[in-house]
Amino acid sequence: MNRLNGDRAPLDMPCLSAHEMAALMLLDHAPVAVEMGTLDIVALRESGLAELIDPGLGESRFSITRKGREVLRILSALIEQEGDFRVA
Repeated sequence: MNRLNGDRAPLDMPCLSAHEMAALMLLDHAPVAVEMGTLDIVALRESGLAELIDPGLGESRFSITRKGREVLRILSALIEQEGDFRVA
């Protein structure tokens, strides 16, 4: 995954479990309340793919970071590329 259509993956890109990838995709759609924070989301925060935000309502939430969006972009490109090689 070092090179994909001329784009480079970040050098410090973590290896993600299927659960962590799913959690990252969920965070891309909407922030998640802290009390709903799972170990997967905590692992994403520790790797810099998610962050803790405070929307000003007194309830902190986890949200995706720019680095997290980049990981999803690369993953999406890999999925599209794999689809191009499928034999009907």
